[in-house]
Amino acid sequence: MAIFKCDSCGYERSVPDSLVGKKAKCPGCGHGVSIGGDAPPEPVEEPAGEPAMMAEPEVEPAGDGVPLGAYDLDSGDLGVGLEVPDDVICGACGHVQEPGHGEKCSRCGAPLESVESIPEIDESEIDVSDLAEQDAPHVWDAEFVPEDDGDTSIEGERDPDRWRLLRGGLTFNLYGGVVSGLLALFFIYALSLLASSQGGMHEFLPYILGTALSGVIVGSILYTFLSRIPFGLAGPETVLTVVLFLFIGSMYRYMGETFAVELILPTILAGIATSAFLTGLILLVLGRFRLGEYVRYVPLQIIGGVIGGVGVFVLLGAFDWMGDLRLDWSNVYTLGLSLFTNFRPAGSLHVIGPSVIFGLVLFLALWRTRNSLFLLVMILVAAGAGNGAGVWGTGEAVRSLAAPVPFPDGRLMVHLVEVLNSPLLFSNIQWAVIKANGLYIGGLAMLAVFTVMYRVTRLELVRGRESDLNREYSALGLTNMVVGLCGGMPVSLSYGRSAGNYASGGRGPLSGIVAGLVCGAGLFYADALLPMIPRFVPEGLLVYAGLDLLRNWVFRTRSGFTSRSEIWMLRLTFLATIVLGLLEGLGFSVVLALMITVARASRAGTVRNVLSGSHHTSNVDRASSQSRTLKEYGDHIHILRIQGFVFLGSMERLLKDIRARLEDTNRLSVEYLVLDFRLASGFASASSIGFVKLRKLAEDYDLDVVITSAPLELEEHLQEIGYVGEEDGLFKVFFNLDYALEWCENRVLEEEGMLALKRQSLPDLLAPIFPEPKYIPALMKVLRREVVAPGEPVFHQGDRSDSMFFVESGRLDVELELEDGRMMRLKKVGPGAVFGEMGIYTLAPRSATIRAAEKCVVYRMTLEKLDAIEARAPRLVTAINRFLINLLSERLADSNARVRDLML
Repeated sequence: MAIFKCDSCGYERSVPDSLVGKKAKCPGCGHGVSIGGDAPPEPVEEPAGEPAMMAEPEVEPAGDGVPLGAYDLDSGDLGVGLEVPDDVICGACGHVQEPGHGEKCSRCGAPLESVESIPEIDESEIDVSDLAEQDAPHVWDAEFVPEDDGDTSIEGERDPDRWRLLRGGLTFNLYGGVVSGLLALFFIYALSLLASSQGGMHEFLPYILGTALSGVIVGSILYTFLSRIPFGLAGPETVLTVVLFLFIGSMYRYMGETFAVELILPTILAGIATSAFLTGLILLVLGRFRLGEYVRYVPLQIIGGVIGGVGVFVLLGAFDWMGDLRLDWSNVYTLGLSLFTNFRPAGSLHVIGPSVIFGLVLFLALWRTRNSLFLLVMILVAAGAGNGAGVWGTGEAVRSLAAPVPFPDGRLMVHLVEVLNSPLLFSNIQWAVIKANGLYIGGLAMLAVFTVMYRVTRLELVRGRESDLNREYSALGLTNMVVGLCGGMPVSLSYGRSAGNYASGGRGPLSGIVAGLVCGAGLFYADALLPMIPRFVPEGLLVYAGLDLLRNWVFRTRSGFTSRSEIWMLRLTFLATIVLGLLEGLGFSVVLALMITVARASRAGTVRNVLSGSHHTSNVDRASSQSRTLKEYGDHIHILRIQGFVFLGSMERLLKDIRARLEDTNRLSVEYLVLDFRLASGFASASSIGFVKLRKLAEDYDLDVVITSAPLELEEHLQEIGYVGEEDGLFKVFFNLDYALEWCENRVLEEEGMLALKRQSLPDLLAPIFPEPKYIPALMKVLRREVVAPGEPVFHQGDRSDSMFFVESGRLDVELELEDGRMMRLKKVGPGAVFGEMGIYTLAPRSATIRAAEKCVVYRMTLEKLDAIEARAPRLVTAINRFLINLLSERLADSNARVRDLML
C-alpha cells in the first residue's frame, strides 16, 4: 500500500500501490499532490479538527492503472486508515473476490470489470414533508392566500345566504317585487273564486278574498325575514286552496240547513285561520326536530298522483263557478251525478267559453317557459282587451267579455270591516263543526309538507345552491302560525312566483317585502280595482292552474329512473283520488308510500365506503416515482361506493357529504369525484333531480365526475340529458372501479408531469428501490432480455413456475381465466414492476395469465440461474431476496390499508 500525503495541510491516507505516480487533488485543501512512497507501518492519526468523513481525492490519471475514483474511499475511518473497498463480483462465474487480489478472477481466471458507480438519487425524489412544522400552512390550505380576495370573513363563509336586504341591487328587487306582487293579486283573486265556488257560498267571496289577501301580505313579508332562500315568495297556492275549498264546503253543508248565517260565516273564517295555524305548527315541529330530510325519501310518484287528482278538482271547481252548475261536492258519486245532470254543452260552453279559451292560451304559451313578466303581460293584455270589448263591442256577447265578477253591493272593504268589528265574531264560532272536519286540516298539512319539499328542491336547482329544508319548514311553519293568528288563509312556498322573481332579478328579501306591500295596496284599493278585471281572466287562470297541475304531477314526474312500478303507483293514487275522494286518495297514497319507503330504506344506507386515491389505487403496478407521486397527490381523487336504493333524500345526503369534502381546507382539493354504483340496487324517479344538482356542483367546483359500474338505467339517463361526454362531458362512465381509478391516476400523474416518464433502462428503474444498488450491474448479467409483442402471453394460467420477470418498458395485463372461458383483468403492470416471483418461491402453477397490452421489454430470471447465484454469490441473492421482501411487504401494507378503508 502507498501513502497519499498533502504537504500543504498535512492530510494523509493509504491508497493502493496501483496509484503510485499519479496526481490527485487533496480533499482537505484542494492542492494537487503526487502519490508516492510507502505507507507507514502503523495507522496515522489525522490532525485535530479534521472531519471524520471526507470526499475522495480527484485523481488525474498518469498512465495505465485503475483511477482512485473507482473505489469507495469514504466507507472507512480516515483516522485509522482506509478500509477494504467493496467486493468485486465476477461476471463469468459469480465469484465474489476481495479487492486488491489481482485483475483476474481467482476461480475461473476471467478478467474482472470495475463496477460502475452507484447513481445518485435525484433531489426531486427526496420527501421532506415529515420535517415540516405541524402548524405551518400548506400551499393548498385556505389560510395560504397571497393577496386579499375580498370578503373572507368567517361569517360570510359559514352562511353565504345571510339576510341582506338589497342582495342583487335595489332596481331589480323593486322590479321583481312589483311583478310578483301583481301576479299574486291575480292568482289570489282566482283562488278565492275557487274556494267560494260551491253552491250557496258565493256570498262569502268578499270574506274569503280578504283572508287570502291577508295570507299573502303577511306570508310574503314574514317569510322573507325568516327564510334562507332570499328570493322565495310565500302565499296561498292551488293545492292547499283545493283542500281548503273542500274543507269549508264540508262545513257549509254541515251547517247550511240548521245554522244561521251569523254562525256560519265566523265558523268558516275561524276554520280557515285554524287550518293555517295548525299547518304551521306541524311544519314548525318538522323543522325544529330536523325531520324534514326524511320527507325526501317518499316516492314523488305517489304524492304526484294525489296532486294530479287535485288538478281535476280545480277544473271541476272552475267549471262549477263559471257555469253555475251547482255541483254536489258531498262525495265523488254525488259530484259525478250532479255534473252529468247539470252540465248542458250548448248553454254551458257558451258561458265558460272565453274563460276556457284564455286558460288554454296561457297553458300553451307557458308550456316551456316560466317567464313572470310574459305571464303578467298576457294577463294585462287580456284584461285590457276585455274592457275594450265592453266599450267598443257591437254585440251583447262581445260586450259581456268586460263583465266583472259580481260582488255583493260591490264593496269588499266594507264587508270586511263589518265582520271584524262584530262583537259576536268569536262567540259565534262553532268549534265542534271545525273539529268534525279536522281530517281536511290534516290532509292540508300533509300536502304542504310534500309540496314544500319538492319546491325547495327545485329552487335549489334554480339558484345552484343547497338549502336547509328544515330551516324552510321552520320558516313556513312560523309564518303560517302568524298568518292564522291574523285570520289569513294557509300559505306555502310558491315555486312559480319565486322562480319568476329570481329570473326577474329579484335576488334579495326586498323583492318579497315589495310583493307583500303591492298585495296590501291591492287589498286597500280592491273596491276600485276588482271591477276593472273581467271575470274570464281569473276564471281562465283557474283553468290554467288545473291543467298545469295535471301536466307537472301526472306527466312530468317521469324521468330516466322511473320504473314501471312507479308509473303504476302514480296511476293508482291518481285514480284513487278522483274515484274515492281527496282524503281517501291521500290516505291510500300515504300508506303505500310508507310501505315502499320502509322496504327500500331497509336495503342499507347510501354510502358504503369513503376512500381516497392516496391509499385506494387501481390494480396497476407503476414505477416507484409514480407510486410516490400518487401517494402524495392521490387525495385529489375522492371515491364513494354507493349501495342500496337511491332516493332523492339519499342523493341530498350524498351531496352534503361531497360538499363537506370539497370545503375541507385541511386536505388536497378534489379534482376527480368517483361514484361506484356496483352495490346500488335501484333508483327512485326523483333521484334524477340529485344528478342535476350534482352536475351543478361539479361545474361550481370544476370537478370531473366519474361513474363506475353504472346500471343501464343510470347510463342511459345520463346520456339522454347530455351529461356524458368523452371530452367536454362532466360525467365519465367506466366499466368498473379499477378502470376508473386508472383513468384518474393517469390524469393526476399527467398534471404532475409524471405520466410520460423518460424511457429508462432497467438498472435506472431498479436503482431507487434495490437494497444494494452496487449489485445491479451483476444482476443484469444474469438476466435474459426478451421482447414481447402486443397480445402475446408471457405465460398462461396453470403453467409451470420456472422464472420471474422484471419489466423495463411497456404494459402487461394480469388476467384470470374464469370457468366459463371469460378473461377478467386483475391488474396491470408497468415499467419497474416484477411479476412471477411468488411461483418461483412456492413452485406452484401460475395462478394467472400475463399478456402484453403493448410492445414490452422484460428481463427473465430463471430458477436455475437463481440457484446458481445462491451458490456462487450469496450476497447478490441476499440483495434480491431483500428487494422482493420489501416489494411484498409494501403490497401487503397497501392491501391492509385498502381493507381497513373498506371496513370503515
